[in-house]
Amino acid sequence: MAIPIKFPPIGARIIKSSVAVALCMVIYFFRTLLPIGNGIPFYSALAALWCLQPYTVSTKNNAGQRSIGTFVGAVYGLAFIVLLRFFSLIEPVIVYLLASIMIIPVIYLTVILNKRNASFFSCVVFLSIALTHSFDENPYLFVFNRVLDTFIGIGIGLAVNNFHLPIKHDSESLYVSGIDSVLIPDDHSANAFNKVELNRMIESGVKFTISTIRTPAEVKSLMKGVDLKLPIIVMDGAAMYDLNEREYLEAEFLQADICEQAERIIADHGMHCFVNVMYDVTLLIFYGKLRNSAEKDLYKTHKHSPYRNYVREIFRRHDASERVLYLTVLDESAKIAVLEKHLAHELSSFARITVADSEYDGYQYLKVFSPIASKEHMLVKLKKHTGCKKTVTIGSIEGKYDVYISDGGGNVTIKKLKKLYRNDIYH
Repeated sequence: MAIPIKFPPIGARIIKSSVAVALCMVIYFFRTLLPIGNGIPFYSALAALWCLQPYTVSTKNNAGQRSIGTFVGAVYGLAFIVLLRFFSLIEPVIVYLLASIMIIPVIYLTVILNKRNASFFSCVVFLSIALTHSFDENPYLFVFNRVLDTFIGIGIGLAVNNFHLPIKHDSESLYVSGIDSVLIPDDHSANAFNKVELNRMIESGVKFTISTIRTPAEVKSLMKGVDLKLPIIVMDGAAMYDLNEREYLEAEFLQADICEQAERIIADHGMHCFVNVMYDVTLLIFYGKLRNSAEKDLYKTHKHSPYRNYVREIFRRHDASERVLYLTVLDESAKIAVLEKHLAHELSSFARITVADSEYDGYQYLKVFSPIASKEHMLVKLKKHTGCKKTVTIGSIEGKYDVYISDGGGNVTIKKLKKLYRNDIYH
């Protein structure tokens, strides 16, 4: 069965690009009514399009590059024309060869100014002057208009890109979202997760963060490209992690004796567990003899990840410095069901046990946490850390979250978040 092609919607940047070009044409029309040279709107439109970027910082950087590049290219272009006039050089071949040589000082000046990214634009402006207008009767007017065209386009690009309707934003609430089936859709289609829109909201002031069963390593990988400024809740509420400082701010550990008892029960069932231990601010994953194909594949897939630290069991300390966050068992569903009952009976209220489906058919994950390690408990600590009094939770389990995502997540979640943030409809 053929999968239907999903065409992305026409985004704000596309609309803004069209508007910016139209404004360049309007300004050009009014310039034609003036009694002086009116320039070429093509250059204005190019500059405007170059400045239209997803984020404010990149827009300013591109505008700076274009401005410096235009100025350097125009200065050298003007100097080149003056020298041609002074030495009465009119032979095209000689002029073109000299222009080629002049590229060296044009680029070198951008290097001296530590503006290497502007070198391309410097060359473009210089060559547009030197190669196409050196033989004009009044090339100086073209140089002036060439610079003016570019700065008109830069101004329009900055204005259009930074234009926002005067909408009141909710910058007081803390928005806490899940990842799977919320930000990342069920089919894991990369295009569905609109990172640009999420970054724009974060940049404009929304207090947004993540609460997930995943580890910080997995969050870094899945959320790559998203500028998460606030701490995140990870490992199903076992810890709070600061992605920017790369440190754990809060954590709930298993009692040492409970951990030993849980490991002994798991071993008695002929099963293996990954032990997630925190030493100082580093999370290590200790493992023993891998017993089934699923956990062997899990280890093989992730052992080279820069975000995970797998260590063989023989190097484990088993001393007072060891702080265990949780245990993970990956095994066949039938075995997991038996193990869960045994652990729940023996550990009673001294541990929280969870079971979840895995990416391997017929296998499930079983995890053993501290009894107080939960997303709800860690959210209280996160609120205190951020100073936010109100929270809006976003998830895919009906009745558990303030905002229920029922349609697979992705762009739908981003749109709902934007509506909440801009209109504050929840509160």
